[in-house]
Amino acid sequence: MNRNVLSKIAIILAFTLIVIEASARQAKSADDNSWWLTPHRLLQTNLREIDATMDTDQYVREAKDFGANIVLFNVGGIVANYPTELEYHWRNTFMQGDLVGEVIKKVHKAGIKMIGRFDFSKINEKYAAKHPEWLYVSEKGEHVNYNGQVHTCVMGGYQQDYLLKILKEALTKYPLDGVFFNMIGFPQTDYSRNFHGICQCENCKKSFRDFCGLDIPKHDGNPQTLRKHQQWKSIQVDRQFGRVRDLIKSIRSDIVICTYTTEHIDLIRKESGAPLGQETWDDVERAQWTLLTTENKQLANTTVHFYQMIFRHSAAAPYLHSRRVWQQMINGTWLDFYCIGPLQRLEDRAGLGPISDIYRFHAANEKWLLDTESAADVGVIRYDGDDYWGWIQILSENHIPFDLVSFKHSDLKRYRALIIPNGGDVRAGDANALDDYVTDGGKLLLSGRIPDGLKCMGQPALKKTWPQRHSMYVRIRPEDKAVLAMDGLKDFDLVHLRGDFHEYEPAAGTNQMLRLIHDVMYGPPEKCYYKSVSDIPALLVRKSGKGIAASFPFRIGAMYREWGNLGQPMLAVGTLDNLLQTGRRLKIESSPLLEATHRRDPKGQFEWIAFYNHSGRLENSFHPPIPIENVRISLETSRPIERVISLTNQKELTRTGTSSGQMQIILPKLDVFEIVLVEYGANRNFEFAKYCISQDSHTLLH
Repeated sequence: MNRNVLSKIAIILAFTLIVIEASARQAKSADDNSWWLTPHRLLQTNLREIDATMDTDQYVREAKDFGANIVLFNVGGIVANYPTELEYHWRNTFMQGDLVGEVIKKVHKAGIKMIGRFDFSKINEKYAAKHPEWLYVSEKGEHVNYNGQVHTCVMGGYQQDYLLKILKEALTKYPLDGVFFNMIGFPQTDYSRNFHGICQCENCKKSFRDFCGLDIPKHDGNPQTLRKHQQWKSIQVDRQFGRVRDLIKSIRSDIVICTYTTEHIDLIRKESGAPLGQETWDDVERAQWTLLTTENKQLANTTVHFYQMIFRHSAAAPYLHSRRVWQQMINGTWLDFYCIGPLQRLEDRAGLGPISDIYRFHAANEKWLLDTESAADVGVIRYDGDDYWGWIQILSENHIPFDLVSFKHSDLKRYRALIIPNGGDVRAGDANALDDYVTDGGKLLLSGRIPDGLKCMGQPALKKTWPQRHSMYVRIRPEDKAVLAMDGLKDFDLVHLRGDFHEYEPAAGTNQMLRLIHDVMYGPPEKCYYKSVSDIPALLVRKSGKGIAASFPFRIGAMYREWGNLGQPMLAVGTLDNLLQTGRRLKIESSPLLEATHRRDPKGQFEWIAFYNHSGRLENSFHPPIPIENVRISLETSRPIERVISLTNQKELTRTGTSSGQMQIILPKLDVFEIVLVEYGANRNFEFAKYCISQDSHTLLH
């Protein structure tokens, strides 16, 4: 076959690839009505009525400079920031002209979308006096007036009908890209956290009686009636949002609907607002779990600028915001920041820089960040509680990227290893799924009680549960250290144990490791010793089918979360990596204060490892992190590499390869955050093929 024929074949193949790529682009274009499924950068400046006098050019300029490509802008409800023609829609008395109309033209010209904010939970007292049937009634029989705004009820005419008129007016008057609803449902408190109870208005009473034949309860009423009331509330909210969605989508199908529920909406809103944060990895969990469990929806989890509602003008720590935004971003959700008033009027601006740094980083690297999937080798079944959070901490501190998985929503076989905290909580049907996973070659690691019905561990008989004692330990023998192969275990011959320990009669074929030391004397000092080590195993290992399962019969994650003894994560990681031989593709050597995330392009053209530096945390303070130097990355890959770069500075990184297919990468310094991009050679070949077609397409035609 001569060179011309080979050239033509190559060009035909390349042309085929281009057609496929064009078809994919067309399919994506056809799905533009779901534009919100792509991560965006949202800035919510929750406007006060006095902000109608702001400099709108500066507003747009600051949003653009911040890195936002969407603003969440107050349009209507409590206050109309446009010249409404509706009788019962309070027009902003500080506004001259048309604030919404002016700003939406300017942000759209700047390439920024606008989501309109609406709040129908309250109405101006002037209108409330004319329509008491629209209002919430407390358990004391009173209306709630807060700063001149009176609480309305979902079942009243304002929220049932009048809000549709307001929405229709705003959406037909302005090309809003989305609608956000604040304060939905049936609130029972006011902004001062005064409790007013279940609404007792006539509309609620009649609807609830029609629903179940009962009188509407008060908050301390009959438990069975209160359960009925919860069901009724869910039905009413669902009906309400169904009607709202029908109206909005009838006007334009590409208008995104956003609020704090999951039904009849497109974009789920959540808030990270605890002034000192919650769990260190809380935003990782929110992002992963929301995307896993809600189909065809995205998450906008906002980091709230202020400490608490009573301190709306004082900001939480800058690097707490930074951590939250980063964890949401690298797990594939929207970036979202919320403050009171426009940026030009903030009086505590300390957090803007660190947040904006991440927004601008995302904007500059959309090519690599907008369409990725997890590349984690390890899955963790999500169970709330200390054992679960302890495992998250162990994995994070040891730079083991993980996915939260569920029996209902996840493909378990995608993971090289599965970790099951609180193993005793696994249901029988889910135990069968774990058996199938192990039989097909999976590596399973459990902690706590072995699930009833789990066959891969041989269904060992539970002989005894040792309740929490004052003093118990786990002995780490020399033969255990040899198998677990963790260098740091040379300094540990035991770790302490607190909590229930489950003693099993191991099934045939079970390897028994570690040993329980129980009833240790701890006082006086002259008597602080133990007389014997039991034969009771503290780690059970058993092969099943093509796979293998291991179980710590105590909650090792909870132990580490409570005590932080460094021997416990060594036992856990040694079991995962060396006993079960998980064979993770990615391994990282660096400080435990570095958080790592591993994601890839679904088409296989690149993958990346993201890093965040947690070293700035000290007690209640979040300071600028201390730089971490010489982060060592080992990545298993057999494909030709085009380049490995730092996305923060676009510089090539030092890399070396080995005959075993392991690539070694050194990141010289990590400041606050970084993404190490590994781009594969297919891109270059593909671009070259397109170049050949552009030069020689006449050959194909003749």
